[in-house]
Amino acid sequence: MNRSMRKRLQRLVESRGPAIRRDTPQNELVDTVYQRQYARTLEILQLPEEPALKAIRLCHSVHAASEQAWELGRQVFQPKIDCRAGCAFCCHMAVRVHILDAVGAAAPVLSRPLDYRLESRRREDLARVFQPCPLLVDGQCSIYAQRPVICRGYHSREVAMCEERFDRQDADLGIPMSLELYGLTGMPQMATLNILTELGIDCRPVVLGLAVSALQQNFEGMVADWLDGGRAFEEVTVVV
Repeated sequence: MNRSMRKRLQRLVESRGPAIRRDTPQNELVDTVYQRQYARTLEILQLPEEPALKAIRLCHSVHAASEQAWELGRQVFQPKIDCRAGCAFCCHMAVRVHILDAVGAAAPVLSRPLDYRLESRRREDLARVFQPCPLLVDGQCSIYAQRPVICRGYHSREVAMCEERFDRQDADLGIPMSLELYGLTGMPQMATLNILTELGIDCRPVVLGLAVSALQQNFEGMVADWLDGGRAFEEVTVVV
């Protein structure tokens, strides 16, 4: 992290942080989840650690907070969820994630190098890709404990709709889900991304398979450049 970033970080630490709206119980829940992760992110960024370790710690923090938010939301909203282990219809797409999610996926020692390629990184083209996630092995997520936030929040009320979307390869066929639960699950990541954006760190979405493949080649170098405000992930970002 360069000198300019450190100054911005100090200003964020000294500020009072995000305001909490307490007009409704639901807003209080959302904002409390957000503020806790906001504070935790600032704590991690101040640690005197190597960039790779710091990025992994940030990723694990977001994932743990998102998992807790999902469990809390499930209790509060009590949505119907049809998802089951081994149901992988939603794992056949070009997953768009944040760089921290890719860091978390690449950090474990994978059994084999990923050879993942796509003809286009344009957002509208990615939405119509129905090839399996390269981290899907024998119908199971090989990095389930470190799966991206979007995979944690994504769920279905009706598995038959997922199967139909997959069989027809119809990207326009929506999957019914609880938007309240989905939004709450993503709130910790939003808190962390807002801080990274304030620091000038690249927060553009990347294609999971492409980013993990790149990180396998130069994990520490890419992460160090990224946390220093560089564009190490330029070749794997989603093109708008």
